Amino acid sequence: MPDHFEMFNRFIRKYVEMTPEELVDLQQKCEKVEFSKGTIIIKANEPQENLFFITRGIVRNFIETDNGETKIYNFRTEYMQVTGYALYNYANNLKALVNVQCLEDCIMIKVPLSIIKYVVENMKYGERLGRYMAEAHVVEMLNYIIKRDSKSIIERYDCLEQEYPNIHQRVPQHMIASYLGITPVHLSNLKKTRLVKSSIKNSNKD
Repeated sequence: MPDHFEMFNRFIRKYVEMTPEELVDLQQKCEKVEFSKGTIIIKANEPQENLFFITRGIVRNFIETDNGETKIYNFRTEYMQVTGYALYNYANNLKALVNVQCLEDCIMIKVPLSIIKYVVENMKYGERLGRYMAEAHVVEMLNYIIKRDSKSIIERYDCLEQEYPNIHQRVPQHMIASYLGITPVHLSNLKKTRLVKSSIKNSNKD
């Protein structure tokens, strides 16, 4: 069985130095939570009071347009933090910009935004951690926009597979199509084309 808080600690230590005492202090202020598949843990246009760190499962960030269309902006999985992109001012509960929904049964560490403020103000490298958590989502959204506007569908498909090697086994195909901005039929044809090219490439090696 994984030690969920140790996974959280390793994530934090990847970016900042914290003493064992500081990590214990932070752990005591957080909570391990479980969500069933389909649960929306953050709702767009509602105050966001927590961020989450995934230790098991996968979620999607999405919005519903005025005409009822679902647009998926990202997937998040193990060892990733999750917010509704309202973290930039952790001192105030800003409204989330996107919905966050579990696509599997999930286990997460829930971190109240008030605790991020506490970490920033009371721990030696807390400000660095708070800055990273805010900047990471700005960079993430910028990368999404850049990929969408500058890369072909095939390039974006390849990037998705590199970032999430088993995405097709974990996420319904219509959601992957939504993320790529194509129809499920287009995605199916794209996968067939990639499979044929891979087979030809392997045959040439032989």
